[in-house]
Amino acid sequence: KMARLVLLLLACSLSCASTTKPNIVFMLTDDLGYNAAWRNKDHKTPFINGMLKDGVTIERNYVYKFCSPTRGAFQTGRFPYHLAAVEKNLVPWDMPAGINLSYTMLPAMLKRAGYAAHHVGKWHQGFFTYDYTPVARGYDTSVSFLVGGEYHFNQNASQTTNCPEMSVDLWNSTGPAFGRNGTYNGYTFTQRAVDLIEAHNTDQPLFLYHALHNTHAPIEAPQQYIDLYNFTEPLQNTFYGMVSVVDETVANVTNALKRRGMWNNTLLIWTTDNGSPVAIGGSNAPLKGGKGSNWEGGTRTPMLVTGGLLPERMRGTNLEGPIHIVDWYQTFANLAGVDTTSLPPGPTELESNDIWPYITGATDVSPRHEIVYEHRQAGRKGEWRAVLSQGPYKLVASSEPQASWYGQFTPNRTHVNEKITQCSWAVPCLFDVANDPTEHQDIATKHPDIVSKLKKRAVELQRAYHAEPNPPSEPQKYCDHIVAEHGFVAPWF
Repeated sequence: KMARLVLLLLACSLSCASTTKPNIVFMLTDDLGYNAAWRNKDHKTPFINGMLKDGVTIERNYVYKFCSPTRGAFQTGRFPYHLAAVEKNLVPWDMPAGINLSYTMLPAMLKRAGYAAHHVGKWHQGFFTYDYTPVARGYDTSVSFLVGGEYHFNQNASQTTNCPEMSVDLWNSTGPAFGRNGTYNGYTFTQRAVDLIEAHNTDQPLFLYHALHNTHAPIEAPQQYIDLYNFTEPLQNTFYGMVSVVDETVANVTNALKRRGMWNNTLLIWTTDNGSPVAIGGSNAPLKGGKGSNWEGGTRTPMLVTGGLLPERMRGTNLEGPIHIVDWYQTFANLAGVDTTSLPPGPTELESNDIWPYITGATDVSPRHEIVYEHRQAGRKGEWRAVLSQGPYKLVASSEPQASWYGQFTPNRTHVNEKITQCSWAVPCLFDVANDPTEHQDIATKHPDIVSKLKKRAVELQRAYHAEPNPPSEPQKYCDHIVAEHGFVAPWF
């Protein structure tokens, strides 16, 4: 009888383990490049650095070269070149465009498995009609801002439009958060995330997408964080202060999960959406380029995977195989038990891989073999521009900006451009980014067979679905609606 009881208990524990859905917390920092946190000796990020011993870092973690397409790729599981955001980053805000409504976004997918889904922070996926806002795309709640960037202290979102009065962007699920503006975004959104965790019914699995506004321009931080640093350049002190706010945000969210007893069944991912913009602030060293370029400095960012769900044998390790932000869609689906083949296909099929076996050490090889950094036609009728990789080999068949290396912090007074490498469709470049991540050695002439293979693949992709051109802006409609909403941003078309 005792043996029978042991077997029953074992069977029960295995079945419970296999059916319990994990909490998923995805923290996406804004415009913080490769040289951040544990990679940067000048950053004061003690909490994130302390998490290394309990997590897995991803060396070749890939995203798009700027904000909105990265977020769209994460939430749809499709490469950015399929998304409307790649053309102009959904800028200006008065352009009636957004991520195609035919795609099932992550929260809607996870709701099929019974998840509570909440969004906090930056949206930047379109908002010209309500259908494009976070709750309409599947989130239960969203305390956020809808545009792609704003002033951190007063939520002024007037930068890309010419409305006669200032517009404030602070959103509360179904309408403007009137009267709640005026607090530093890093504080507002962190407190919201903590409140959600504190109030969460732990009988239900949680999906929390926390999209931080730090360290996106304008470069602003509370004085107490600026005072942590003493560099000659005031801009550097302020930017680093923003990084320290990020560290405190991760600490507060993590500690809230632990207080609620949720940590042991939680998967927490901290990463960033693109490289630092070298003309505004940050560092992607030692990589080439930055935000807005398809060099590694624009598209390879730090990633830390942690939480009680991570097997102990993997804690404190670094994985060198490539993954792309699209891969979290299928990974989360499998963890939640959602059959993605049952989802509406959208304009193009899912391109996400389940990377959980790789993260947990069940396999030594990443399933991500191909990455499409960029694939589009200049002006829709001009020359094709393609940047893609297979395995370690990256083809750059596009003339890329920022073809240089920018050091520990930029902008600064001493930067000198190094040798510029120009690539094009006619004369492409080839790099082995596994062994030459800084892209110093163009090996195209040494490996014409690989160049030919990758260029052939780029031609094949010309038949794939590409998002339609962005429509023209509608500034009058946008500005009129700002007035109707008492100076706040809201769906307007």
